[in-house]
Amino acid sequence: MDTNNLIVDRILQVHEPNAKGLGLDRLEEDRLLLGFGRWAEGQIKKWIDYANGALLFIMVPGDPESGMFYVYDRTDQTFWMVDLAGSSRLGGYRLGEFEHLAQAHGLKALAQNPQRLLEANRGTFEKCRPFGV
Repeated sequence: MDTNNLIVDRILQVHEPNAKGLGLDRLEEDRLLLGFGRWAEGQIKKWIDYANGALLFIMVPGDPESGMFYVYDRTDQTFWMVDLAGSSRLGGYRLGEFEHLAQAHGLKALAQNPQRLLEANRGTFEKCRPFGV
């Protein structure tokens, strides 16, 4: 799996002030993931659960080219946005592209072991600033 072609951005941690202000820190996990989708102003179109994390594909309602990948790390209760480096699209993926892109770029493997995203945040991958910083 070639993860060097990913842009990784920590979006939200459940116990940080932004999430507490939304009440996300008090929700059971399924409701937490649905609440994150609403917070991201989209709808979860794909949701794949693994023991240590989940892979989400969220789209803006009515926009067929608005999909973005997110990984939820159950251990750290952190949401990560994951995009494809080198793409001029910067998100904006179609639902029909989900399976191919998730497999080709190792996104399912990242959701199975989201602790690798911590490595990404230390420079293994191209990184962005966390949301709100």
